[in-house]
This record gives sequence, C-alpha cells and structure tokens, in this order.
Amino acid sequence: MPRLLALLLLASAGCHRYPDDTPADAYRSLLAAAQRDDEERVLSLLSDRSRTELSSRVQQLVRASGGALRASPADYLIPERHSPPPSAVTVRSEDGKAAVLAVTVQGAVQEVHLVREGGHWRVSIPALERSGDG
Repeated sequence: MPRLLALLLLASAGCHRYPDDTPADAYRSLLAAAQRDDEERVLSLLSDRSRTELSSRVQQLVRASGGALRASPADYLIPERHSPPPSAVTVRSEDGKAAVLAVTVQGAVQEVHLVREGGHWRVSIPALERSGDG
C-alpha cells in the first residue's frame, strides 16, 4: 500500500508540473515555458486580454511585413529566452483578483502584473491591455 501511495503522489506531481496557483508560481511557470520554447504554455499563462492583444499585434506585423516575420506571439513576448533567471521574486501586493510582483534580475527590479482568471493566476501586460482599450 505505501508503494501505491508513493506512485500516486508522483503521478499527481507530474500532472501539476507547472503550477499557477500563486502569482509567483504562475510567473515562474511562464519563464520555464519560455525556456523550453513551449509557446502554447507561455500563451496560456497570459491573461485573456493580453493574449488577444498580443496575437492581434503579431498578425498586424506579419501582414505589414508581407509574411517575412514569423507569426509566433511568444517570440515577441519574450525575445531573450535564455536570459538569466530572476534572483528574487516577491509579492508586492495581492488582493485575490490582482497581484504585483517585484522581480529582480541582475540587480534591476521590475514589476510584473497578474490577474486571477478562472481560478488561476495569469500574467497581465498593462501596456498591451491599455492599447486594446482604444
């Protein structure tokens, strides 16, 4: 019986390999997916509004280039996939619906915004979402 329990625990851990149940976990999952070139997972970790606006902008770029540019939204989202990992990821604020992380990479601190959608944390790109408002 203990052996079966151990196997079930391992299997369930594999099913939840890329957690998004906390803002920091969702952000780290996005970085890990980008490192693995897992475009589908990268896009799934964006808020609906950010993903929609990013896809729209990429399609506009592809049309404007006559097809010379690659139509991969993840490429435009994270151009430097092999950059150093953050040395610190801390929650600046969280209210259950939105969160702001302080992410430190090579001594520089940047804010990362997240929203809660469908029970999961998703990275929000405020500049994209503002531009979609009109």
